[in-house]
Amino acid sequence: MSKLYNTLLCFTLFLILTLFFNCEKITYTFDDTDPQISISPTVTSTTDSTATIYWETNEACHIEVKYGISTDYDSVYKGEENRELHTVTLSGLIPYTEYHYIVYNWDFADNGPIKSDDLTFHTIHNEYSLLREGWVQYSGGNYSAALSLFYESFNRNPLVPATYAAMGWAQLRLDSLDASRKSFATAYLLNPYLNINLAGLAILSMIDNQPENAINYANQVLSNDPEWIYEYNESISNLTMHLILAEAYYQLQQIEKAQYELDIAWPENGLDPNIPATWVIGEQEYESYAEALIAAIIYTANNSGNNV
Repeated sequence: MSKLYNTLLCFTLFLILTLFFNCEKITYTFDDTDPQISISPTVTSTTDSTATIYWETNEACHIEVKYGISTDYDSVYKGEENRELHTVTLSGLIPYTEYHYIVYNWDFADNGPIKSDDLTFHTIHNEYSLLREGWVQYSGGNYSAALSLFYESFNRNPLVPATYAAMGWAQLRLDSLDASRKSFATAYLLNPYLNINLAGLAILSMIDNQPENAINYANQVLSNDPEWIYEYNESISNLTMHLILAEAYYQLQQIEKAQYELDIAWPENGLDPNIPATWVIGEQEYESYAEALIAAIIYTANNSGNNV
């Protein structure tokens, strides 16, 4: 019995020693290594309001894309899922606009962020961005270039009343009066309340020696919005309408009303029908109040940014 006991004891000791020397040693480590961008971000496609960005990281990461029209990056896209291949589509963007963006990456253990350089992309045109850029050309006096952009906007979408109105303004500047009339008339059929079109019709009425119609259109604009300023060209505004009214009333010999409208557009004009010493515009003196009044209207239009 003693021999059997000793044999079992030796066998048990042998097993314990075998397990001790042959078991795999388990070591626990903490992941503190930052991820890396293995393929740099690239914009794979853009539309007038979206941009799709692709990049890769060397391990699964969750991400952020900060973006904006400047390096202030006032918008952010967050991707919470951890992955190595990243495809992000930014939406709600402004057409035909340059954007800056940076991508940020964190791995599963939140190591990071590892970020890209500042990168850029450019959205493409739509009918409204073409309209906007056309008005930029118009403001710079490039009326043919403006009209070309307005035509391109029309080709994208022939049902935008503001495009017809813009064409009318450019055609007016290019002395294509018949074409201008047709453009304004079409815009009016599509939207009889569109201020930029009513303003154009007011100016066209003055050219056609129809001051009563000009008064009607200008007053419609001011009734719609007394503080109106056209978003694509701030030189066309409520003050433009007051100057049109001043000149139209002058042509109708309604002098008091003309003075009233001038006072709104140029409060410091200082004209007084009873004081000849005030009949001075710039350095020019006038022999009559009426002459000084029309000179003041023209002077204001030429010097206030409303000489549209």
